[in-house]
Amino acid sequence: MALSLVSSLAAAHSSCATNGAFPTATVAGGVVIGTTTTYPLSSAAQINKYLGIPFAQSPPVRFLPPQKPLPWNSPLNATKYKPACIQQFINDDFRAIFDDPPLPESEDCLYLNVFAPTGTAVNSGKSVMLWIHGGSLQLGSASVPEYDGSILAAQQDIIVVTTNYRTNVFGFPTSPQLAPEERNLGFMDQRQALAWVSQNIRAFGGDPSKVTIFGESAGAYSVKQILANPPRPLQFRGAIMQSQALGDQGDGDKSWSALADALGCGLTTSQLECVRSRPTDRIRYNLNNQTLGFPPTVDNKTNFGSLGEGIHTHTVANVPLLIGTNADEGSILTSVMPDSQTLLEGIFSNDTRSQAMARAIYPRNITENELKSRIVTDYLYTCLTSTIASTLNSAGLKVWRYFFNASFPNNRPFPRAGARHTSEIDLIFGTYPRDNQTTDQQITLSKHMQKSWADFAKDPLSGPGWERVRNGIGDLHIFGADGARGTRSVNAESVDGVSSTKVIE
Repeated sequence: MALSLVSSLAAAHSSCATNGAFPTATVAGGVVIGTTTTYPLSSAAQINKYLGIPFAQSPPVRFLPPQKPLPWNSPLNATKYKPACIQQFINDDFRAIFDDPPLPESEDCLYLNVFAPTGTAVNSGKSVMLWIHGGSLQLGSASVPEYDGSILAAQQDIIVVTTNYRTNVFGFPTSPQLAPEERNLGFMDQRQALAWVSQNIRAFGGDPSKVTIFGESAGAYSVKQILANPPRPLQFRGAIMQSQALGDQGDGDKSWSALADALGCGLTTSQLECVRSRPTDRIRYNLNNQTLGFPPTVDNKTNFGSLGEGIHTHTVANVPLLIGTNADEGSILTSVMPDSQTLLEGIFSNDTRSQAMARAIYPRNITENELKSRIVTDYLYTCLTSTIASTLNSAGLKVWRYFFNASFPNNRPFPRAGARHTSEIDLIFGTYPRDNQTTDQQITLSKHMQKSWADFAKDPLSGPGWERVRNGIGDLHIFGADGARGTRSVNAESVDGVSSTKVIE
């Protein structure tokens, strides 16, 4: 009955009205009805949540680019998350960490979520942050509890948007019957979500000229690709890349052939149409029970081979960038990595002298897993981020850099995880566990990181509050250091020492 009442009232409101516990907004597709929630923080904060808004049509035929969503006639009940896109878990360790609790999955998954402070009028002009989740382009969802944008939006007075996009073979099919520019569907989904934000965010009190895109891991890689060849006219004014990396995705051609064979499509004249016709569950079973990888295709539109190509072709967006990594990125990734020698061979190719020099940097008495973790952290994250920061700074962008080095008892999947990959996320969103293990430093650090990210989004040209990458003096900010706030600024060389043995982009 309450929902029916709100539905009738919604038609009388142009957008962003609040009727009791049911806020409404009017977007291009129609009216959406959300919920209002109160969070018992240091001061009670209310937030309007609009969950599961379609930003694109889920294509009626598999492996097609996203299309603009169809309008709806009745008010849309945006009070529950929509399913995740189809997931591919590399192994049981990843499932335990990234699928707890398990999320509903569907190919009908092109939805986003909007979090806005209550009382936000249509013309409020608030800054907007669009989150692109990580997951190796194989898994992940905007409905993961860590990505709830309520606290970040309420405490920092901004609009937060989180979006789904297609992953693994559903998002990055490598069929030889698809042209290169037709393959990176997941990247197209992200760009469609950004276009939706540009068109519709005013309805929630956001300013489309004040959008910052941010992401972690493969989400940060995605941000890099949008940065390298952005939509025109520009639909964002700042970018944040957390732990930017995309590991070895394997051989896409071989993986497609193996999948087609497993589905009984290997000898058909049209593998693509045959795979399209197979049930979702059958494809998902093979994704999770074979070693299959579907890397993005270099099409020089949605995916460049390197930022250098974007700089060379003058397509890189000249917007401020905040970029950083964690101190122990590799600790939770060792189970999907080869042995340490193979890692070094991959990093240094056939340069045995450099391989030996790199190995000599690390103590002889550490375990193989510890060694792999250090190599991954140093070369695939810290050094890569250092190079990106330097490259974009030299290209004329304003760049700020951070280093996350905090670990808390209620956020460790195992005792020596340290400042692991993904461990900064719940501090930025304010979604860290609040239990008897929560520490004062955790609370303080989370508030400081939230403010730093939001300050950057509100005024990217002024940055997050420390020196930008420029002269090497105090131009790297450490989160997790000693002191009242748990932060301090240092020279970048203090964490980049290993990088002198290898430059990677």
